[in-house]
Amino acid sequence: MPELPEVETIRRELKAQFINQTIIRCKVLRKDIVGYPDHKRFCLMLDNTVVHDVQRKGKYLIINLDGGKRLIFHLRLSGSITLARPKDPPERFTRIILETKKLQVFFNEPRALGRVYLLRKDERPDCLKGFFDLGYEPISPEFDFRYFKNILKQRKARIKSILLDQHYCAGVGNIYSDEALFHARIRPMRRAYTLNTEEIFRLLLSLKRVLNQGIKNFGTTVSDYQRTNGRKGNFQKFLYVYAREGEPCRICGTKIRLKKISNRSTRYCPKCQK
Repeated sequence: MPELPEVETIRRELKAQFINQTIIRCKVLRKDIVGYPDHKRFCLMLDNTVVHDVQRKGKYLIINLDGGKRLIFHLRLSGSITLARPKDPPERFTRIILETKKLQVFFNEPRALGRVYLLRKDERPDCLKGFFDLGYEPISPEFDFRYFKNILKQRKARIKSILLDQHYCAGVGNIYSDEALFHARIRPMRRAYTLNTEEIFRLLLSLKRVLNQGIKNFGTTVSDYQRTNGRKGNFQKFLYVYAREGEPCRICGTKIRLKKISNRSTRYCPKCQK
């Protein structure tokens, strides 16, 4: 699933080529991919609109258009965005096409779980409640020690579950939560309130570090994720626990274990993490 570094990579690449382009045509190849409004209004509202900026909030990609309109992509498990030449045919799982005179933007979704939304200025539809309720991102200045400590204190949920809660840690998913916990030497099944001051500080630094390293390496490709040019990310070469269950720990040689926490697969080293 694309997490903060993957969506940030897409944002940067899309911004470099899509800014100031006019969307001359929108094609919806699968109607249920449009989460809001209905697919007909969606296309009518997009025709002949100019792209002013490309932003990101957590795992959501935001394209700012004329009149304060926002085009919001939620890639979910397997969504991707590809930039193509004007006459290139769509890909096998292309669901939405945005055409300009210079390029095409393909929204691809093999599992059809991803969604795209088009909002007028100040609209807040219920179907995007999760978007509007997002907390701070760990790479933001607001996500400091005091903020993180207040999240964790007196909470009995497991620390892995807290890291995955987008209301607290926007943009973090399975990949970077597992990696951050490993580098902070904290077991993912620990209760949040049991972390002491030193452990909270280690985890805070670890979260920021692995997310920024993920961005620097264009994200992590272990299954579906690809960049806008079709290339893979590079951070999978530097994973210590994620997708390495049964393999020896890169630090101590102990086999990496796999455990379910809140129905999410979690990897950890039983020796390095306490």
